[in-house]
Amino acid sequence: MFNQKLYVVAFATILTAACGSDSSSSDPQPMAPDLSQGLFVDAKVTGLKYDTATQSGFTDEGGYFNYIAGEDVTFSIGGIRFPTVAAKELLTPLDLFNTDNIDDIEVLNTIRLLQSLDDDGDLSNGIQIPEVVHQLASTISIDFNDPNFIDELSELIELSGVMNTGFVSLAEAKAHFLDTLAQYDITPAQNCGSDHPMVGYSGTFTTFSHDVAGTATIVDNCTIEVTNFSYDGGGPDVYFYGAIDHAYAGADAFSIGTQLTGTVFNDDTVVLNLPSSKSLDDLNTLSVWCVDFSVDFGSLRFEASQ
Repeated sequence: MFNQKLYVVAFATILTAACGSDSSSSDPQPMAPDLSQGLFVDAKVTGLKYDTATQSGFTDEGGYFNYIAGEDVTFSIGGIRFPTVAAKELLTPLDLFNTDNIDDIEVLNTIRLLQSLDDDGDLSNGIQIPEVVHQLASTISIDFNDPNFIDELSELIELSGVMNTGFVSLAEAKAHFLDTLAQYDITPAQNCGSDHPMVGYSGTFTTFSHDVAGTATIVDNCTIEVTNFSYDGGGPDVYFYGAIDHAYAGADAFSIGTQLTGTVFNDDTVVLNLPSSKSLDDLNTLSVWCVDFSVDFGSLRFEASQ
């Protein structure tokens, strides 16, 4: 006798299996996107926190971080966050601020901070940022264009236990970064002309206080090189200042480069880029100027070489 109930169950089982078979063959599983590695350098930086949409961690001993093509990456030290940029195979502080100007104030502040936080103070073996630095900086946020950047973060370096007890000098930080860029065949752009009649002019600082000394030479239309520069780091809110005929307290005077407060220079070389809104027509004298008290620590007049 035909068992209708048994037939229905058997047919349903076959139909279900067939449907399952068709589904697995027609709907392939999605493939995971490929993981890429990027390298962050001002020397190879180890222990720098990074975050992308899918990846997070700390740069490894080679300075590498993980990302998926098309993602952005944000680097940070505790609460100190660097600008978010498109992740790629090689990133430097120039990329973070979308510039090729090594004298950009944000770039200079970044390289000084990274180098100063190196655990053993030996940049030849890379930059190692210890975990304690992230903990100490957990509540810190700062603008890399802040004129008080060095003062604001000096305590972090003092408390971190790294080899440096203060910020590395501007000249040292820049020289090291230039060497690193050269290793990767990166040459900062030189966009200044040399047709201004003051190109080649120079002057020697007259010392008034804080051991200011050195010689400044106008290299091109927007660059001044200060050689054998010395300054004891004293005085609040100190900058190089340009002016006409030593009128540094006047409305037309202007700061050039990063803040000098707290940084000791000893026969160092400092490269100054004029602000984009200024030209060599706006100065014929240069001072190490204390803004808070309107005091000239040492100044010079640019004159044609003999």
